[in-house]
Amino acid sequence: MSGLSRRRLLIGGGAALFVLAGCGGEDGGDTPAGGSGGPWEFTDDRGQKVTRDSRPTKVVAQLSAAATLWDFGIRPVGVWGEAKGNDVLKGNVDANAVTWIGQTWGEFNIEKLASLTPDLLVAPMQSKGQLWYVPDEAVSKIEPLCPSVGINQFEVPVDKVIDRFAELAAALGADLQAPDITAAKSEFEAAGVALDETVKAKPGLRVAFVSGTKENLYIGNARIFSDLAYLQNLGVTFVEPKVPENEPHWEVLSWEQAGKYPVDVLLFDSRNASFFTTDLARYPTVANLPVVKAGQAVAWNPETPSTWGAFGAAIRDLTAKLNAAKTLS
Repeated sequence: MSGLSRRRLLIGGGAALFVLAGCGGEDGGDTPAGGSGGPWEFTDDRGQKVTRDSRPTKVVAQLSAAATLWDFGIRPVGVWGEAKGNDVLKGNVDANAVTWIGQTWGEFNIEKLASLTPDLLVAPMQSKGQLWYVPDEAVSKIEPLCPSVGINQFEVPVDKVIDRFAELAAALGADLQAPDITAAKSEFEAAGVALDETVKAKPGLRVAFVSGTKENLYIGNARIFSDLAYLQNLGVTFVEPKVPENEPHWEVLSWEQAGKYPVDVLLFDSRNASFFTTDLARYPTVANLPVVKAGQAVAWNPETPSTWGAFGAAIRDLTAKLNAAKTLS
């Protein structure tokens, strides 16, 4: 499978597996006022320092980054990403309150970006140094319009990713001491403790994260993905797939190889859940897996916004599912 196709897989649903313009949010308040306090700077995870004469107020962000900033109280004026994908990808972003500069993989409208006169572009990085969902040919066209910030999610556990987004949000004017944010952080930490206790009470429980296309089944490499790496740090035992050194995110299998790794809990990609839920008649090797027959296949959103609130809820739900799970062999 080509590198491009593998990269598309990271984004979930749609034809394979699978920012943009608009007004400020209406439901959660406006972007904190900027332009005060003199010069502004922020060093991103590529080591690139962004400087502006004043704090950026017109931010454009990739959808998952926009969802993250949104939960911190920052309202991007533009977004790009998978507009028609599963709603879990949007987080709390009001999709009708933004103007989209790209709505699917490979689409990035430079003219729409320019029309926003943006102060800053923000994107996560799922591979080293590559802004997520930004086509290679668009990279050189962005910098003349506005500086960019990349937040690394490659081989970094999500608690550290959240910390970095929090730093960026604070630099953009978010109040990290706001009651809802501090409460979310406390609940996230408590959820992590509860998951750790659950895992310790179930030694030997084996977990795999899987995704799929019509042609192939994909086994995720937990140490690469920020969410899985965090779960792994809390003691969740993931299978260790055999991955290419140059493309370490996934092991690519045929559907006939679905039972290669015995597992007790199957975390399946909620962005393309049909392969593991409604389309099981088409994929009998999955339907016949002991873990599926036992009802221990659990939906997981690998693009959960990198905020304490969003991940706290996801971890609490997973903990409940793991509490109910049994070792199958």
